[in-house]
Amino acid sequence: MIFIGNIADSLLESHWKYFKASDGYSELEALADDVTMDFKERRYFARLKNDENLLKSIITGRPDQLKGEIEYYQANVVTSVDLLSQYQMFLSFGTYDQIYEQINKKAGEIFGKDTVAARRRDYCDKFTALKDGLLAPDLFTAPDPEAKIAIGLVKEYHSKLKTQFNEDVKKFYSRIYSVFNYDALIESKEPWGAYKLTNALGVTVCPYCNRNYIHTSYNEHGKTRPELDHFFPKSKYPFLSISIYNLIPSCHICNSNLKGAKDFFTHPHLHPFIETKNGDFQFEVKYQDEVIDEIVPDLESFDIVLTSLTEDNEMKASIENSCKTFLINELYNLHKDVAQELLFKSVYYNETKIEELKNILGDHSGIDDNFLKRVIIGTYADSSSIGKRSLSKYSFDIISKTDLKRTLDL
Repeated sequence: MIFIGNIADSLLESHWKYFKASDGYSELEALADDVTMDFKERRYFARLKNDENLLKSIITGRPDQLKGEIEYYQANVVTSVDLLSQYQMFLSFGTYDQIYEQINKKAGEIFGKDTVAARRRDYCDKFTALKDGLLAPDLFTAPDPEAKIAIGLVKEYHSKLKTQFNEDVKKFYSRIYSVFNYDALIESKEPWGAYKLTNALGVTVCPYCNRNYIHTSYNEHGKTRPELDHFFPKSKYPFLSISIYNLIPSCHICNSNLKGAKDFFTHPHLHPFIETKNGDFQFEVKYQDEVIDEIVPDLESFDIVLTSLTEDNEMKASIENSCKTFLINELYNLHKDVAQELLFKSVYYNETKIEELKNILGDHSGIDDNFLKRVIIGTYADSSSIGKRSLSKYSFDIISKTDLKRTLDL
């Protein structure tokens, strides 16, 4: 949930040159002229071939431009191809793991057994409707209206539909993927590819969580780089597979464990390449009791909460969705010890102690005020640098609620 800056023009140009020289660009011309293809599909490729400015906006355009292409695709392509609209309906249900969270025993304890039973039947009914829309009557048999729906049955239906859709959609998607070839990008080494991109972007901490480091390093001994999350999922919008502003350097936990193929177009989230103000949301210490006896509270006496402070309803929804998807409150409560240490420092480092520290270091230590602030609070002291170190936003927000903020002139 951290703004990581705009992408430099030189990187945009490198990315565009890579695409223009790729097999995908040549494949686009062939597909646009392929008279054996269904007219509706060929018309889509011809539109891209005949408008280079449009094509460049897909490859290097900003998030708002990508949204515009999604809107076109939804309105003019998906609506004209029944299979795609059915497939997107299936994707909207989420992965089976996400479905399972709503229908398992634990969910029944929270929401009630009747509610969970109704959810299971609802999923089965919707899966059956999709199966009928696919004209695949033998895929599975509709559940008995009177029978109890088992979790295993929901999983079976989901699995069979997933297999069927993957097979039926493959032909159409494979053509788009052949143009916007993500596999080729991540395998490419020179002059441009995924390692060159993440290294040039210089993002060192996951912007979704600001918890995990994601450095890029490659040499003859080995290589590592951030995962590249498709902010708008390529499973639903394959034409954005290599769009540079759709490739978010991120950690494995956020990309693979938490986000997956969730659709951030239909459910807005904070985009790391769209600037947010530091004051739009803030981490806070929430005490469980009104009166705290200790100067530095015990870990069990407080919780960490992320609070939206903006008056913009759209921004607020994006903040809340991001917080929920990436388990921000849950995961940051595993770092309460960091907040506790910062609260201790806010008590210990009064103006007198800071002056003593300066005298100990001496005038010739080479340590300026900014470095001293970083030593005291354990991270960068200015809000513009919060993306450089793990937990920086969190630490800055906790300190900003104490006297140490005034003392250090943050």
